[in-house]
Amino acid sequence: MKNRILMSIATLATVIASIMATSACYWGHYQPEEPKCLRED
Repeated sequence: MKNRILMSIATLATVIASIMATSACYWGHYQPEEPKCLRED
């Protein structure tokens, strides 16, 4: 019984970690537009 509970917790933690890593990748690809005053023309 105890082993089954621990396996369930480990599975849930893996799923949560996977969701967090995926959402971090989406935010990492976001790049705001550069202001005109900072551009080198």
